[in-house]
Amino acid sequence: MAKKNAYSQYLKETLGGLIDKLEVTALHKEFLKNRWLDQVMWLEGRATKERNHHFRLRMVTIIGGVLVPAMVGFKSDSENINVTVGWIALGVSQAVAISAAVEEFFGHGDKYRNYRSTAETMKIEGWQFMQLAGPYRKFKVHEDAYKTFAQRVEAYIQKDVEGFVARLDEKQEDDKRDADEATHNSEKALMRLNQELEERAQRLELDRARLAEQASQQQSIEDSGYSGSLLDIQMPSDIPAESFEESPDDAAIAQETSTGIQSLMSSSPRETTGQRTSRPSSNKTIKSSSSLPPLGQHALEWEENVNFQALKTILTEQNSAVESESQTNGGATGTAITNQLTTPDQVSQILECSLEDCKTYLPGILNAMKKYDIYDGSVLIGLLATIRIETGGFKPVHEWGGESYWKRYEERADLGNVRPGDGVKYHGRGYIQLTGRANYSTYGKKLGVDLEGNPDLAMDPEVSAQVLACYFKERGVATAAQSGDWRKVRKLVNGGYHGWDVFSKYVERAQAQLG
Repeated sequence: MAKKNAYSQYLKETLGGLIDKLEVTALHKEFLKNRWLDQVMWLEGRATKERNHHFRLRMVTIIGGVLVPAMVGFKSDSENINVTVGWIALGVSQAVAISAAVEEFFGHGDKYRNYRSTAETMKIEGWQFMQLAGPYRKFKVHEDAYKTFAQRVEAYIQKDVEGFVARLDEKQEDDKRDADEATHNSEKALMRLNQELEERAQRLELDRARLAEQASQQQSIEDSGYSGSLLDIQMPSDIPAESFEESPDDAAIAQETSTGIQSLMSSSPRETTGQRTSRPSSNKTIKSSSSLPPLGQHALEWEENVNFQALKTILTEQNSAVESESQTNGGATGTAITNQLTTPDQVSQILECSLEDCKTYLPGILNAMKKYDIYDGSVLIGLLATIRIETGGFKPVHEWGGESYWKRYEERADLGNVRPGDGVKYHGRGYIQLTGRANYSTYGKKLGVDLEGNPDLAMDPEVSAQVLACYFKERGVATAAQSGDWRKVRKLVNGGYHGWDVFSKYVERAQAQLG
């Protein structure tokens, strides 16, 4: 402290003595002492103070940063020593963190450099004025150079003040930007957390539904006394197979088929022995479409289940095929439905999309609705809104993003993607974004099309329309639409409520147009 005061006193006396020797007026000498010299001394003092703060904090940070790892790695045979060293390491680490935070907050290093630079600039200006050098070399006496010197000194002082204000504003902007970024990051973290919680809730809901379905199926099996696998079930022998192709009375065939199956399901193994010996359950399984993930989003968990509902679905499809063929070949009894739910012009206005696309693709969609017996105005509303949000228009499309995006589906066992390249090969296609090997396999079998072997067939308008209609029928989407539960319609397709605002907008537009 004494040394610092001695230097300051020496500098003040030396510069003050030089000012007294200048050939300028007494008023100008007072200015030089009270304005220039006083400013130089103040800057020197601030620079020294900020330098000391900066060095002390940096020394704590540097030395503590070296000591903490050494103390953490220190091991002794004495447990007391280890505990003591541990507490010391904790204290030092806290001191390091505090010193770094204080230095960052107050900016002692930046202030020191600024004060030192301005002080040296002011001293250089004073020495040049006293020696009539530099910008003052054109003057013969100090009195003539005084006005220029005073102007330059004031300019330096003003520049220093403006620099301080600018740095303060910049720091405030940085603090505001950091605060905004922290808020944004917090919001993103909260959104991710909410999304994860929603996905967990959806998975739990699906798991509970699947367990309830399995328990119901097991109870049905136990009640029926059946001990074989689903693949062991055959049509009763009293119903000839060729009757599905040749009988003109489709209603009678359907009734006989239903009665025969009920008879087979309700009979005990002892009663059916005369027709077929019961075998142990097969390891083969039939995928139930209800256990597959929702389409139109990141599909959720699925697994294979053996159940009697699958048999009912298969036989219903067979009967539908028989009815369709009978209507085609049966003359007057096979008259096509003439009631048109909507027109391409209406669809184009509702969905705000290309009229040509509506003319091209609407007939196939309506035919698919008839095939799966969901030809209903409310179902059409849900179906149109679904197509609009999943495709962005009114035609089958590939999932947006390209291969770099589709690779996220790689090794997704819940989608059945178990081979390299499955993620890209079985990316989303069509009206409802059929995704994953399991879905392509399942819906390909339902439609009688090799979608698993040739996934691009899902872009065929007729195939894509049938996938959409089949999904609406079997996953209960059509039933939800008929009851007016549009949120359930979106959730059954999407697995959540992503895009609900857009979906609900087109539902309202369709309701206004179609009634």
